[in-house]
Amino acid sequence: MRFDVLGSLRVVRGETELDLGFPQQRALFGLLLVHTGRPVRMSEIVDVLWPGQPPASARNVVRRYVGALRRLLEPELPPRAPGRRLLIRSGGYLLEADTDEVDLLCFRDLTRQGMRAAATARPEEAVRHFADALALWRGPVATGIPAATRAHLHFAAVEREFVRTAQMAADAALLCGRSEQVLPALRRAAVLEPLDEALHARLVLSLAARGLQAEALTAYEDVRRDLAAQLGVPPGSELGAAHARVLRQEVRPAGRDAPPMRRRSTEPFVRPAQLPPDLAVFTGRGAELETLNALADATAAAGQGPATVLISGMAGIGKTALAVHWAHRAADRFPDGQLHVELGGFDPRRSALEPAEALRQLLAALGVPAQGMPEGVDALAGLYRGLLAGRRLLVLLDGAAGTEQLRPLLPASPGCLTVVTSRNALPDLIASGAHPLRLDLPVGEARTLLGELAEAHLVTEAAPGRYALHELLRAFATELTA
Repeated sequence: MRFDVLGSLRVVRGETELDLGFPQQRALFGLLLVHTGRPVRMSEIVDVLWPGQPPASARNVVRRYVGALRRLLEPELPPRAPGRRLLIRSGGYLLEADTDEVDLLCFRDLTRQGMRAAATARPEEAVRHFADALALWRGPVATGIPAATRAHLHFAAVEREFVRTAQMAADAALLCGRSEQVLPALRRAAVLEPLDEALHARLVLSLAARGLQAEALTAYEDVRRDLAAQLGVPPGSELGAAHARVLRQEVRPAGRDAPPMRRRSTEPFVRPAQLPPDLAVFTGRGAELETLNALADATAAAGQGPATVLISGMAGIGKTALAVHWAHRAADRFPDGQLHVELGGFDPRRSALEPAEALRQLLAALGVPAQGMPEGVDALAGLYRGLLAGRRLLVLLDGAAGTEQLRPLLPASPGCLTVVTSRNALPDLIASGAHPLRLDLPVGEARTLLGELAEAHLVTEAAPGRYALHELLRAFATELTA
């Protein structure tokens, strides 16, 4: 079995992903998973699942959840048998799994190996171990459980482990000229901890070590401004010293042992602007447009995001029309650009786009050449999220077939907003925090749209009559199916 918590919460038996049940049951499993091999007391479980006032039946509910999870993990287990996965220990429950079965345990093991290598003056080996550990992270810890539960200290502490490992990786990489291997993780860690001066000092130095002096100075200015605005203090000695070294050009790209500078091509050098053309005629959808505007405002606020909105509805209801029209109006809220991929989930002329191919399209739009793209969905997604770290982009994913097609394409960086269109309701995506926006077509709006189309079409029609009416209706049908 495979247990994943560094990103979407998942359990896979063989090739089959198991359904972990209701949100609170998933939250319980996530809590046990981040404590794999250690018991979690019943009182802690109740406190995490019900942050406010727990119901009187809370303990019985937990026992029912445990029973359902035990049957899920070991379907052949006889009734009332204790099993070997979910065990009763110390007045609570314990999840038993091997290190190679749990991504979090693998991460911790690789981090320990990196620390041992760094302590014995083997920085290149340390970077390899740290980079392998950081690559296991697919997104925020335990994505897919309720937000209130994810905010608990049990999960926040695991997020902090990523930041600590990224710092150690940066130190080792600066010693041996391998900063390019840790920059994506450093950027993401800086987003998670926007006021951690030690972390940001390492980001500034690592950027300069890759020859990205302008970006290093921008990174310093960003954290200096945040410290002043939120804490009312100037940068401390460590961050100030890093800034001074960059200004004096004391941090230079490493010599012969460093990768050639041409590998900077893996950094984005274009501002993507991929939105399809807006429609000539658009009417109605006032409430939906306001909802999208509110989500964009929330995403732009400090510490918010990444956000995802799912626009769903029957074929021809105008999902893409709404998404494209709003995206053009909101483009200036996302200064780092707009990405667009047609996923083809319901296109009868071709198969739905595979996540790997969609990621290659997105990376190409961000300026990554084909020869600079890694193999495999996880590596592609890691590069994609690394490039988006600290940036504010609007991502339009049109015609999604299902959640699995989408997961690798969702940014992990606050400030990014993803708009998904699909005929399906995608409950798994909603459970992971996406905002649902279900469309119908009120009769009044349909009449208004037909009237505007008629006016736009007939004023240019030289020969009114049957042919003109035919063309009008065809235009109306085209508008609806957009």
